[in-house]
Amino acid sequence: MRERLRAATEEIHLALHRAAPFAAIADGTATRETYADSLALLRRNHGAMAGWCAAGAWSLGLDGLARTHRERLAALRADLATFGRAAPRAEEEPARSGAFAVGVLYTVQGSTLGGKVILRQLDGLLDGQDGRSFFKGRAEDGHYWRMPCAALEQQSDGTGLEAGARHAFVRFSDMLSTG
Repeated sequence: MRERLRAATEEIHLALHRAAPFAAIADGTATRETYADSLALLRRNHGAMAGWCAAGAWSLGLDGLARTHRERLAALRADLATFGRAAPRAEEEPARSGAFAVGVLYTVQGSTLGGKVILRQLDGLLDGQDGRSFFKGRAEDGHYWRMPCAALEQQSDGTGLEAGARHAFVRFSDMLSTG
């Protein structure tokens, strides 16, 4: 099932890696201001997905995954405060449990891995550790990634999983294009 989700979302996933805010961080052209703008965008996106992540975690019987998502939101608030910014309001999408929610959770939880790559690219932009906590994550991130991956194999609604995973990617892509 995990391979099925990866294949179904590969194109949009790779396109997001090349999105302007992440490309600017990677190539060293990001400024502290544009980086803070990126954090605000991520806060809006992850805040909007909070209900879906909680519903997905509940659907899998892995409530700890909902807690880790709330911790990531707190990390974004802390990082934004480093730049003197308040966390922007996020319009949380109404969510329901089931395969769709699990697909959303898979995508959002998977972003912790990409965050580790971005963390290393921040060295030229930020001094010290302030402003990096969202991308730094926690030592347990690998464990919390493997949890939904293992649980995916027990799911029977591949279509629902794919729809949820694609929804999370498309919503973030749309948010990136509209700012």
